[in-house]
Amino acid sequence: MVRWSRHLRHCWLAALCLAGVSIGPAGAQTVSSAQDERLLSILPAGLQEIGAELLRATDPVAQDALIRKLADQAQASTVPLQVGPFIVALGDAQRCPENSPAWTRPQTFPCVAQVASIAGRTGDPFLRQALERWASSHADVRVADQALRVLERLNAAQLTTLLGKRIDLARAAGDGNALRVLGRAQERVGSRLPQFWWQPPPRFEAAPASKPVRVLAVGDFGTGNPSQQAVAAAIRAYHQKAPFDFGITLGDNYQDDGPHGPEDSRWQTYWTSHYPALGIRFYATLGNHDWGNPDGPAASMVFAQQDPALRLPSPYYTYTAGPVQFFALNTPLLSEAQLQWLRDELAKSTSRWRVVYGHYQMYSALRGDNQALITNLLPILQEHRVQLYLCGHEHLFQHLKPEGGVEFFVNAAAGGSGRAARLPGYDRVLFMAEQQQGFTVLEADADTLTVRFVGDAGQTVYEKSFQRER
Repeated sequence: MVRWSRHLRHCWLAALCLAGVSIGPAGAQTVSSAQDERLLSILPAGLQEIGAELLRATDPVAQDALIRKLADQAQASTVPLQVGPFIVALGDAQRCPENSPAWTRPQTFPCVAQVASIAGRTGDPFLRQALERWASSHADVRVADQALRVLERLNAAQLTTLLGKRIDLARAAGDGNALRVLGRAQERVGSRLPQFWWQPPPRFEAAPASKPVRVLAVGDFGTGNPSQQAVAAAIRAYHQKAPFDFGITLGDNYQDDGPHGPEDSRWQTYWTSHYPALGIRFYATLGNHDWGNPDGPAASMVFAQQDPALRLPSPYYTYTAGPVQFFALNTPLLSEAQLQWLRDELAKSTSRWRVVYGHYQMYSALRGDNQALITNLLPILQEHRVQLYLCGHEHLFQHLKPEGGVEFFVNAAAGGSGRAARLPGYDRVLFMAEQQQGFTVLEADADTLTVRFVGDAGQTVYEKSFQRER
């Protein structure tokens, strides 16, 4: 746990007072170079250049990007870099992106979000106290409300930690019934979804068992920007030549903070204007951005009930299509109840191919290995001879070395920004295409499963086929 000195905890407040800065209603203070200097003095020397650029910026979008940059560099450093008090000071001085009249994302609060993120990682009580102070007395009621929301999440995280201790005992005892009960508690604590919405439907059929299937996989697409439009156009062109039987989504259907309701206007921009015209149904999963606000998952599930092109009957579920059984997972909240369900459903599967898909990566040259999934999910996939795990989240095409018979494919973004690998020499990569937008095609018959990466111009980027074991 990071612990700040008494001097560091209070230097931001002294700096603002010395500068004559009001921390009352928005717009009450006069910005001065003296204020900037004192704000900068809160940052470590190695981050003051970024901080100065942030303080000079007048565009709130640029400010948001620089706050993210500060937080990312602090997190990546081997030496703890203390940016939390600086962001708190920005919030108290009403100099955050959310305080600007030009901020075009009124549901998004970068300073509150970053303070909450750092507090969640470090457990630092100073940052939690700042959030509590904003929740109880901030002059901007929107900021107060958002601070309360993130405190709810931090409280849920603490309860999840307690649950984790009890789950460890149940695992050690091999008590499957206890794990199911505790897993349902994880889902209850970790979301606003009513318990019955977590209950997956019985296995259903998406395509007849007697025919081969061609499946479109798309993820990290909800932006409405030219990149999403380009990938959607490439999907339409591909579909005209080689029709898809259905599609799946790999999460981050909203690339920002998730839908705020089933009537959210962004559904038109992110979904309706691109995919229903294909005339196929998509079987969706949720990503971390879809969980970006507490109402996001429920809004997605209600919207899917209204839109014939989208199906999301519960956060995790299974269905068959041709020779494949698909298992759609909710990786942002991978509860013990979900893992127990997956074990049971895989044990009952008689399909020639078993494909598991969700948002988070198991392995990747971008963010690296996801130890939670490797520890808790991978053994189940290996035990039940799953052939393929497909995910999004990383925004670059990857095929990684198999593990215990499981092949790992990562889909590129279909609207979100393309990314480059951050781990030079990562030794699990069999293929990688960086800074790439696109989609994935799965084709399966009784003997062959093919995975194909397709770029935003419709070009095949990579293809790999697997033969059924005799």
